[in-house]
Amino acid sequence: MRVRDLVEMSDLHLVPLTGEAGMDRPIRWVYTTDLLDPSRYLSGGELVLTGMMWRRGTADSADFVSVTAARHVACIAAGDAAYGTVPPDLVTACVAREIPLLEVPVDVSFATITDRVIHLLTIERQGDLAEQLDRRRKLLAAVAEGAGLDTVLRLWSEGTDVRCFLRTATGRSPVVSEGGDEVGALLAERFLVATSLPRVVTIGGSGDAGTYSLFPVDVRSEHRATAWFLACEGDFREWPRVRHESVTELASLLALERERIEEGRRADRVVAEQLFRLVLSGRSTREEIAGRLAEFGLGDHPYVAVSASLLPVADGQLACRILDEVLATVVRDGRTLVSAVDNEAVALLPLRSETVTDMLRAQASALAPAMADGRLLLGLSLPTSGPDGLSAALSEARQARTLAELRGGTVAVLATDEIDSHALLLATVPDDVRRTFLTRVLGPVLAYDERHGSDLIGTLEAFLAASGSWTACAERLHVHVNTLRYRIRRIEELTGRSLATLEHRVDFFLALRAR
Repeated sequence: MRVRDLVEMSDLHLVPLTGEAGMDRPIRWVYTTDLLDPSRYLSGGELVLTGMMWRRGTADSADFVSVTAARHVACIAAGDAAYGTVPPDLVTACVAREIPLLEVPVDVSFATITDRVIHLLTIERQGDLAEQLDRRRKLLAAVAEGAGLDTVLRLWSEGTDVRCFLRTATGRSPVVSEGGDEVGALLAERFLVATSLPRVVTIGGSGDAGTYSLFPVDVRSEHRATAWFLACEGDFREWPRVRHESVTELASLLALERERIEEGRRADRVVAEQLFRLVLSGRSTREEIAGRLAEFGLGDHPYVAVSASLLPVADGQLACRILDEVLATVVRDGRTLVSAVDNEAVALLPLRSETVTDMLRAQASALAPAMADGRLLLGLSLPTSGPDGLSAALSEARQARTLAELRGGTVAVLATDEIDSHALLLATVPDDVRRTFLTRVLGPVLAYDERHGSDLIGTLEAFLAASGSWTACAERLHVHVNTLRYRIRRIEELTGRSLATLEHRVDFFLALRAR
């Protein structure tokens, strides 16, 4: 039942005073009040009947309309009994809030209107219930038969006047018949930062703005970055109850379908994990690796290795699911080897484009709002092919991911070809070896700075950054050249190394980077 239906009941003699644009709003209940603030009793979609006993002055009309508008009522119907007509200030307030306002003549009682509305809503809901039960039977049968996401969405949409589409946290559509779009990406951004669900959001400018209601598909998802959601056109707070229940049920059924899809992927992840552990252990044969790669269509096709991890709490399984979502947007055809290996996720990505790093960075960055206080780190290897290059590719990806931690930002993606040679070299050195090297080269300088509150380390960094130029370094540090010479001489005395030789400058440079 809509506001227009109520106005068209000629025996009620209701006169519309405002809100032509809101005449198609659905009425889901009726509530009578003379409270200035009845918001606690409103949940959205009500026909609010009022005798305006709350009105003590013109300002009260704005207050009353403001609180009812905030609760998304369908319509306000004001009786003439108290004032003989509807006050202009109430009309003005309803126009400002775009709420339909109806005038109720003195000879029409609120009880008559209430009985009529409830009677019609009861009949309407009986019909809706029968239709809902029929749709539910079809949906449950489709889910039981494993019909897939496309079929479930199509069956649900038949006979409904609201459009819903399914999206992941990156804005990707997991439905084969749908593609990604700009609106989906924008809705995903809002979904990731929503403090509670369902949530109403508006996308676009004033001229082409669209209102959507976002519903979670799987409330058990351990992380927002791995979640799916339904985006339905319209404001769910103005929906009839039966529609709200129907959308909620659709989300539950889609969650079951998603679990079925995940079950299929788990088998591939087991195979991928076995392959990665064999390669990383060094016990695999070339024939074993070649057979596994061929199984996933990577026998002779070029690929890159990807390593992903989460900070501050390392969770390989969660990193695997997040990486799977990122790769699903980049690789739309073929199978991708993705698996959790201890505290990281590892994947082999078929190389379809030279811009694969940029594509991964864009998709991973879309998940940044979901990271909260954590970080997502991704490292990519150089392209390779066949079984011989797999071990090196995995090592490169893991090294790049380790170095990505040094970059700023919630999401950091680093490819091997973006790494400077010395940084790659240091990344391959075990932590204890780097610490030993740092202590032997710069240990005395660090201890001296700590004892005297000096900054010889800063002077050394500036000197090397100035390529050994005394003048340039002194200007950068805002000190006299003689002061700089004294500091450098002190560093050389403490370390037993001379900054006049290239060999010792390299030692100092690498030790500083090892910090």
